[in-house]
Amino acid sequence: MTTLMAHMITTHPTPVPSVLVRIPKVKRILVPIDFSEASKAALWRAIDIAKIYSSSLVLVHVMAHQTANGMATILPGAMLKLELDLQADLDALQKLADAQEVPSITLLRKGPVSENIRDILGAESIDLLVLATHGGRGIHGMFLGSTAERLIRAITTPVLTVGSARNQPDWDEKGARHILFAGDFSPETLCGLSLALGIRQTTGAQLSVVQAIPLATKPQAVSAIRQAIESAVPSDTDIHILEGPVGKTVCDLARKLDIGLIALGVHRNSFAREVFGSGLLEILLNAPCPVLSVRQCDQ
Repeated sequence: MTTLMAHMITTHPTPVPSVLVRIPKVKRILVPIDFSEASKAALWRAIDIAKIYSSSLVLVHVMAHQTANGMATILPGAMLKLELDLQADLDALQKLADAQEVPSITLLRKGPVSENIRDILGAESIDLLVLATHGGRGIHGMFLGSTAERLIRAITTPVLTVGSARNQPDWDEKGARHILFAGDFSPETLCGLSLALGIRQTTGAQLSVVQAIPLATKPQAVSAIRQAIESAVPSDTDIHILEGPVGKTVCDLARKLDIGLIALGVHRNSFAREVFGSGLLEILLNAPCPVLSVRQCDQ
């Protein structure tokens, strides 16, 4: 964040408008599968959510153009065998969902991954996209952190990202018990808070909020920020206003509070990223728990 912009934000915080409680309506969940351990962990988290909201799952694997074209030129019939093998792998994951009494369908697609995902979001009336974020490449690694970030900024469907398959917090039958909302409390990011409030209301989870501010912010500016946040959240919400870079600040606090879910209000365009820093990408890559990113409320 530039020094001038940081000064403008912290010394002249704008009032936070009233935030409506957005009750989650999660009927259809899309889970891209690349058959890595990370994507299997994302599937299990999607199953958890489906149980809470009585949702159904759409499991999709997208074969990249280079994989399909390469197989088609190696041996006659090689492409068909690959498709049959991939479908069998998808069917095996569908059986996992069936065993948990969660209805699901499978899709096998070819072409650019992000474009296929965006098409399916509309065609299948998806309410939530669950992504595994990791550093894999090729057939094992559809979504690097930067790819997930670009997708999140481009779509209006809420996105839950699940990081490392290890050290993820347990949820009970109602989901995460402690939610941390992180945002700059500008109007564009308040849809994330709105949904976090809805999850709190429907599951009884504890809610905390955090806003990262520049180092050496004046006490009167901090006080004004706190007053603005207090006007937007329930009185029993824990408010944290902490100095430091956004990504590290949010992730460190999430670890300290043993957070089960981070909810983010996301800016759409690249200008906002340049002004507010690359906090979203840092959180996606380093969060100790699943991250729910919300760019825009339903109209």
